[in-house]
Amino acid sequence: MADPRINLKNPNVAAVLAFLIPGLGHWYQGRRFKAAIYSICVLGTFCWGQAMAEWKGVYFRWQEFEGQNRFRTRDRTIGYLSQVLVGLPSLPAIIQWRRYSSDDADGRDFTKLDGPIDAAFDGYAKLDSVNDAWEGPVTGQIQLSPDDSGARGFGQDVRGHFRGKLTGDAPRDVEFDVAGLLTIAPKLLGNGNVTITIDGKNRAKEYSSSKRLLRCRIVTKRGEFDAPMGELEGTIPRAFMDWYQVPLEDDAVQGMNRRLGRRYEIALLFTWVAGLLNLLAIWDAYEGPAYGYGDEVDQSEGQPSTAPPATAIPTPVAAAVSATPVPSS
Repeated sequence: MADPRINLKNPNVAAVLAFLIPGLGHWYQGRRFKAAIYSICVLGTFCWGQAMAEWKGVYFRWQEFEGQNRFRTRDRTIGYLSQVLVGLPSLPAIIQWRRYSSDDADGRDFTKLDGPIDAAFDGYAKLDSVNDAWEGPVTGQIQLSPDDSGARGFGQDVRGHFRGKLTGDAPRDVEFDVAGLLTIAPKLLGNGNVTITIDGKNRAKEYSSSKRLLRCRIVTKRGEFDAPMGELEGTIPRAFMDWYQVPLEDDAVQGMNRRLGRRYEIALLFTWVAGLLNLLAIWDAYEGPAYGYGDEVDQSEGQPSTAPPATAIPTPVAAAVSATPVPSS
């Protein structure tokens, strides 16, 4: 029952606001101190857990395998039922799940470039020409745009330019043109499985949902044609809303556990606790304080909770009158 000594205004509105943004419901009710406490504690705990998990600890997945795997029939993120109580900071996971599980899956064609790209590049390059030959890790800026004039039916052609640095044992500035068929990871993929192949080494897989794999050819102009001179392979950043709270595949989750160890489990625990804390805040905004106001009189153990009846204390005049002896007749 709501306590009449606190103006809760509209409790339903306060509860909804408290769910969407921790502390907002109390701010709406004019309870500013509690609003600050809940906001700092809930959002601080949630963001701390997210940071510990490299901002990949909150995502939603709810699906049935329909007999495809006899050892596992469903994939459900039960922990998200607690994380979602934090409100708006956790709701993008539902939107990302809908995008991720849709039929078109937002660009799962590995050979499509849906628009020009001007992004930072980090990867490996190999060039072999008559006048120059080198290979190694490179970093820099790459510009790409679709080239519909040379489409051959096997994939999308692109044309662009790279400018950056060759790092490693013999660092130097490098600049070259790229063109031809393009391989690029989709805009939305949970683990962003990145494996460099052109360096001839067995690299460990990198799981990063914030990057996209890109592979194309290094070319030089020879008359009207582009002559291949080498290959370029690496990663470019993915837009924030194309990786934040995207569902992670099982391989990516295992990779996170191997790399972060118990830190990843503790990070998840922080996000779960934040949701449960906000559940208390929602209830407090709706129903008011669970315990009094701090002005109640504490009763000693074993004493009755009600005060004893008041005893009349005689005044000095009345006491003197009663003490005066009555003369005998």
